[in-house]
Amino acid sequence: MRFQLPLALLLASSAFSCTDDASPSAPDPAQMDQQDGGYTTADEQPMFGVQPEYDAAAIEADAPFSDSMAADPSVVAMSGSPAVDGRDLLLVWGRIPGQPGAQQGRDWSGQLQISRGALIVRRTIAFEDASDQVLPRTSADTVAFHSYTRPFADGLALRVLDPDPTATTPATLTYTSAADPSITYSLDLAQLAAGPVVIDAGNGFKVIAVAQHRHDSDGCAGGFMRGRFRAISPGFGAYLGVVTNRLGEPIGHVRGLYGHKSDGTPVLFGKFIDRQGKFMGILAGTYDGGDFRARWKVLGDDDHGVIRGHYFEASGATAGHFVARWAQKACAEDQD
Repeated sequence: MRFQLPLALLLASSAFSCTDDASPSAPDPAQMDQQDGGYTTADEQPMFGVQPEYDAAAIEADAPFSDSMAADPSVVAMSGSPAVDGRDLLLVWGRIPGQPGAQQGRDWSGQLQISRGALIVRRTIAFEDASDQVLPRTSADTVAFHSYTRPFADGLALRVLDPDPTATTPATLTYTSAADPSITYSLDLAQLAAGPVVIDAGNGFKVIAVAQHRHDSDGCAGGFMRGRFRAISPGFGAYLGVVTNRLGEPIGHVRGLYGHKSDGTPVLFGKFIDRQGKFMGILAGTYDGGDFRARWKVLGDDDHGVIRGHYFEASGATAGHFVARWAQKACAEDQD
């Protein structure tokens, strides 16, 4: 939950500059015709050396959550069973894209319930004061919480366990409002295989979910990205965000550009680095109608992995929003 920005952020620059080693100091549409948008495989400074831009973007902060249900014997047994399908899921709700200065808020307090199996809370997103909290867990299949949003969004990083993934009926995750139980939003886990799912909750409020199958062993990198997606001029813009692992733990940063090549083709480029600035990959893909898809390119491998996401374009440093998943090709949900 966030009601107003600190004064320092309100005074910060509202423009994203582009200071990658091969990019000019200001975004230039001509970069859309360059190889990989002008981004290179060189290491960077932490946060690309532009921490004030990330501060000004006011991306919703996350925090670890110690879920007592993770130690429940039935959940431990389920987690260790090879027959159980596990997914790591990022769920956000609120005003998307953000609208600084918005006066109308929404009480999202309620519960999430899986139709079969268990939910484990890994991290909270923008749960910033006592009015936002995960309530004591009493059932493995249900997470109750308090949450109120106004200009921005809250969220949770979850692990979802389905003990019967071959069942004819897919497992469903349902949100129910505590104030008005008639307000419910449901999605089935099968929907999430195709990419982010967006539910329009009206009046500028939305629910967005993105997930991928768990990979507890080493050698299969993947996770999520989320941040701001900002229009600079018609058909041209910039984005920046945080990169997390599958459990939602921050491991780096991403920034990039989107627009049209001189022949009119819509393209999206970017670069992501770890928290120390070490090169992790180049993003090179396309975007259209709210969805984007990109290849994850590393040195010597132009088809190392896949990034798929959803965006909401808006003007202003704290406006615009995107969420995405990223993974190595061998363990990505998207194989085409």
